[in-house]
Amino acid sequence: MVTEQPQYSVVVCIFSTSQNTEISLIPNGLRLIYTCSLLLALPCIFHLARHTFATTTTLAKGVPIETVSKMLGHTNIETTQIYARITNNKISNDMQGLDKKFVGIEKIYKEVSMK
Repeated sequence: MVTEQPQYSVVVCIFSTSQNTEISLIPNGLRLIYTCSLLLALPCIFHLARHTFATTTTLAKGVPIETVSKMLGHTNIETTQIYARITNNKISNDMQGLDKKFVGIEKIYKEVSMK
């Protein structure tokens, strides 16, 4: 016997349970990316949205990979690393941060050596 299934938006969930209740499996960031792509009439592949969320929305903004891993529902970071890519902008920002730390160490060294 075929019964009519309630229609749920893919923006809300990816799967429904056997009792036809929604399970939200998409973090809000991914939902936003997907919704924007629909509004702009751009094709959005789910895994592309996950890559974008992991790389551009979170890691590039300084969110630790451990946090991103939990946000994506991964049990280990190795899975998250599949989706995460390091951007040139992130490398540049990290190098600038490292540069500032070296300048701070250099100042301390000069102060200590003058005593």
